[in-house]
Amino acid sequence: MPEPLTFDALRRANVARIPQFKNRKGGAAHSEPDGSDWSPAQWLQAVVGEVGEYANLRKKFERGDMDEATFREEAARELADIQAYLDILAFRLGIDLGEATRDKFNEVSERVGSDSRL
Repeated sequence: MPEPLTFDALRRANVARIPQFKNRKGGAAHSEPDGSDWSPAQWLQAVVGEVGEYANLRKKFERGDMDEATFREEAARELADIQAYLDILAFRLGIDLGEATRDKFNEVSERVGSDSRL
């Protein structure tokens, strides 16, 4: 069984993979190996595009176009795409997403009176 995924492992893999992305014609999708040829707005568009793909999938499931097992399998892939692009966006902004997630989670726990902390 693989090791549990960490934010750091995702970041390392994402940064290594950015220069390997290909466009539909087989050419390099990025001219800069760190993805800096795309603005943060363009990385955000990638995140929002994947959120839209998940939303469309959810719509199809709710209207009965697929069974739950199929939905869960396809939803997992779309949510993983969202997570990957969100991490790249955070990378481009110089944000440690693991640290930011922990801090925000704990802040909300404090505000709502929850003992759950990361």
